[in-house]
Amino acid sequence: MKLLGPATGLLVLALPAVAGEVSGHAVVTRRLTKKVLSPIVYSLRGTATPVEARESEPVNEFDRMVVILEGAHAVSKPPATAVIDQRAAHFDPDLIVVPVGSTVQFPNSDPIFHNVFSLSKAQPFDLGFYPKGQSRAVKFNRPGIVQVYCHIHANMYAAIVVTGSPWFARPAHDGSFSFGNVPAGHYRLVAWHKIAGLHVVPVDVPAAGAVDVTIRVPVDMETRP
Repeated sequence: MKLLGPATGLLVLALPAVAGEVSGHAVVTRRLTKKVLSPIVYSLRGTATPVEARESEPVNEFDRMVVILEGAHAVSKPPATAVIDQRAAHFDPDLIVVPVGSTVQFPNSDPIFHNVFSLSKAQPFDLGFYPKGQSRAVKFNRPGIVQVYCHIHANMYAAIVVTGSPWFARPAHDGSFSFGNVPAGHYRLVAWHKIAGLHVVPVDVPAAGAVDVTIRVPVDMETRP
């Protein structure tokens, strides 16, 4: 009997991890609307300072998207520090995804004042007015979508996706993504798009196997006369 204990222990250690791989594509489907959707959901105080418009660039909708695999086995990654700069009266970058507990720095690189704030339930804050060369920081302790604006410039909009899952990514330019070492079980794949919002599909991950999933995100586009 004394020999069975150690031998059994060795056998258990030799067993491969029961985990699989999730890969797939986000697919953007277009639907027509008569009006362009605006992300601005707050009536700004005062008059916005005139700013120089950026040159129009082709939009890749996957640059506006985050995909997250959520489930019971999810354990958050360690907190990180990210930076959203204020430059040319825009947030740069205007979409990030961070683990719960992370801190985001908001430096002002413009020769004008900015006032960064959010009314989001996940993390409301108001950093007040501050000039070029100064920075403010916010720690995000709860998962959720934090939509960020500037009290002075109505065109400024960014989003911070805070997640408790270790499996998150920005899709590649063709919409592809993959997550490795995912324990077998039932999950949900979440895609959040800055304009189209939240979309979810269920995913069952097999033991030591792979699963391919497609998530469709309908994005409104403007009709032209």
